[in-house]
Amino acid sequence: MHSRRVKVIFHIGLEKTGTTSFQRFCTRNAQRLIKHDVLYPKRSFAFQALNHAPLTASYLQSESPDEFFLRPTIARSEMVKSLKREIEASGVEKVIISSEHLSSRFRAPQIEKLAEDFNEYECHVVIALRDHLSRLFSAYATHVMSGSDQTLDEYAEMVLLPDNLYMRYADTIRLWEASFGSDNIIVFDYNEAPDVIYSLLSKIGLLDLRNKLTDDHKCNASLDANATEALRLINISNQNEMAYRSKIAYIEFIKLQYVRSVLKKKLQAQSNCSQWRLSQPYLIQLLDIAEADALWLAKNYSMPVSLIRPESLPEAAPVESQEDVAKLLAKILTQTICARWSLYRFNMFARAALFLILEKLRSIRRP
Repeated sequence: MHSRRVKVIFHIGLEKTGTTSFQRFCTRNAQRLIKHDVLYPKRSFAFQALNHAPLTASYLQSESPDEFFLRPTIARSEMVKSLKREIEASGVEKVIISSEHLSSRFRAPQIEKLAEDFNEYECHVVIALRDHLSRLFSAYATHVMSGSDQTLDEYAEMVLLPDNLYMRYADTIRLWEASFGSDNIIVFDYNEAPDVIYSLLSKIGLLDLRNKLTDDHKCNASLDANATEALRLINISNQNEMAYRSKIAYIEFIKLQYVRSVLKKKLQAQSNCSQWRLSQPYLIQLLDIAEADALWLAKNYSMPVSLIRPESLPEAAPVESQEDVAKLLAKILTQTICARWSLYRFNMFARAALFLILEKLRSIRRP
């Protein structure tokens, strides 16, 4: 049977390891990939925008108001059938399925079901790892971008809980080994090369395609510490802002996402690479987890790199930090007000011009 020789590669993240860049690369080059006998499925219910989050969602029951993209739209069985039809129709030898939420949201029950649903294929799982500290800071910035008003310490306390696997790499990989087999797990260090697309293609045996396909820029870059704090304060303010309230939750979600994306661009333009400040107890706890992960990875995957990087250690909080955030907020708000005033002036002049034109037309029509 044709499906038995098809190799399905699940790219599961981790989050904040260049997943969006790789997904955009695959999406833009989907037709070229087909010519090289590689399918990045885009025609089934399993795909949306850049990745296969709908497939992930079909295994979950998410009711969080900020996770509309992870709410299942159809039953899992129909989702899988739709994806398999696309795979079989393509006639390719390799299939890439990419969703970082596979690693962050799946636990043993979901992973077991996924393995069972695709057991007629030769399945491999590829996972990129990043040093724990820089990944924590990047993930926190994204958390705030999604609307959270948690401080960095509050976020660290949440993700470092014993039953939270977000920063526990060894525990996460073990879950996937149990269902797919350790021989089918591909692990690599996000920092081993400046080009994550190059790293990913090399790990899945497609390195020769890197220079044949359209290049892409790094996207979804994180905010620095001060810009993130400024956005967090804006999030607190927006929670009480009636202008964004809607009787339809999804409309409210879209409005807020748009506002945050606009603010993020403005804040990124003012970014000055300010240092993060993580409290000592959480820093020690995170480094302990990182050390245990590094030892396990060295033993089980012969990874020659340490996932603890001294340059990632945050510096002591400068005294002027709060003043910097205040200045940044003032600058962004001033720019926004000026932009609105410019738009208001434009509308005012446009209305005046329209009035003059109408008056001119009336005068022409008068006897």
